Amino acid sequence: MSIVKPDPLLLLMTPFFFYTIAILRCLLDAVERFGKPRFLRTDNESVFTSWLFRFGLWFIGIRHQPTEKSCPWQNGRIERFFGTLKEKLDQWQVDGSEQLRGSLVQFRFWYNHIRPHQNLNGRTPAEVWNGIDVFTKGHKEEYWFEAWDGLLTGFYLKL
Repeated sequence: MSIVKPDPLLLLMTPFFFYTIAILRCLLDAVERFGKPRFLRTDNESVFTSWLFRFGLWFIGIRHQPTEKSCPWQNGRIERFFGTLKEKLDQWQVDGSEQLRGSLVQFRFWYNHIRPHQNLNGRTPAEVWNGIDVFTKGHKEEYWFEAWDGLLTGFYLKL
């Protein structure tokens, strides 16, 4: 389970203690919506190794599974997500925090619902999450999706 809920202003203006609380709040929101995971894998950023974060996970009842230091491949799914995001952001002009928020919503939709993933056998994360195999079941409608001046494109398959 990966939680990506960016708020650029939060990241820039929040003291470390409140940043940890904000991350725990996002985690609680995700638990409320999707259920509690058995464990949470993180990298070794100081916010994830802090006593407050580790206590929060213990209190919620989630086992913390940090990756080994200098081993980003142990967190491959989220590293791939951020790699794709950075690749696209390097080509995209963002004029402010409001535009960034809207652009990240579009990117999340494209990444989860439009872009086929090689490691998911050509399916999208949303299709896998919902147990849908468009290759055997087919689809009823398809819509062309384009955002970020053509950087994010593909077909949205409606079942």
